[in-house]
Amino acid sequence: MCGGLEFLKRKSEEGSLGLLPPDFEIIRVTFPNPKAALRVDSDKDLWLPWGRRKEEAGDWPEGGWARAESLTKAYWTRWEPELMTLFPSRWMEKDRGGKSHWFELESGLGIACLSLQAAPGRPLYVVTVAAPPDFLDIHDRMPRIVAGFEVR
Repeated sequence: MCGGLEFLKRKSEEGSLGLLPPDFEIIRVTFPNPKAALRVDSDKDLWLPWGRRKEEAGDWPEGGWARAESLTKAYWTRWEPELMTLFPSRWMEKDRGGKSHWFELESGLGIACLSLQAAPGRPLYVVTVAAPPDFLDIHDRMPRIVAGFEVR
């Protein structure tokens, strides 16, 4: 599925003419956090809420995930869905025992998300696919990894 995402945020543009590694801050977001938001634009530092929790009022879908196979169905249309790509540095899934497993994303790869344009705050849902056999000991779903354009 995807229980968490980690983003790298540049603290400052200053450095010694690119000879030293840039100064980055790691921002880790996990879905259970009621204030969880995901970065959709690193240049503008724009963050949108991640899904909807059970305790949140609203008529848009509960949870933070959208199965890839459901995207062609009418279910999502009333909220004017828009596919986007997020560019975290890592993603996380918990196994059945509750242990967190973090996975690096190579530069140029992203995670597909669905943004509900007609829902308050334009919440994001991580698009998930069936996990390959070698991942099934962790979870039966994982985020859809896509080729993107942002380079870290």
